[in-house]
Amino acid sequence: QPGPDERKSELLPTGWEANKEVYTLRYKSTDDARELLLKAIMVEDSMILNVMDRGSQKVADVTLAVANYINPEHLDDFHKVYKNTEELRTKITSGIIAPLGGPTEKAKKEPDSRRDVQWDDNPLRIPPRHPASARVPLRPSPLDPFAVGGEDLDPFG
Repeated sequence: QPGPDERKSELLPTGWEANKEVYTLRYKSTDDARELLLKAIMVEDSMILNVMDRGSQKVADVTLAVANYINPEHLDDFHKVYKNTEELRTKITSGIIAPLGGPTEKAKKEPDSRRDVQWDDNPLRIPPRHPASARVPLRPSPLDPFAVGGEDLDPFG
């Protein structure tokens, strides 16, 4: 639970590293719609990241071998301390963000129908019916059961 003097900040809270075996952090979205509780548990040379969405009670976790992603010679330089960042990003995305329903997943599930979806790309879409015209279509519509013999009506066919 948040403390009485706690305020929003992107900085780590005071005393976050007091317990060297379990680190606990809370993250809130900028609109306060989501709150995540992160527990990083150290087990020998690995770290288990366990994340719970407090609103939906969904839980996701991923285990990381610390030596694969942290360079111990450069702990004082943020720009050099991480290695294999793309692999780390992929593991966190697939192990935590996707199972909790991150914003990227939601954006993929709900495309704007006017811009993102082309009507001709949908294989289940029934083509629109056009009013009868002077020229009969070259191929009969599979939806019209009376299209049999339509080519006989085309004098130039």
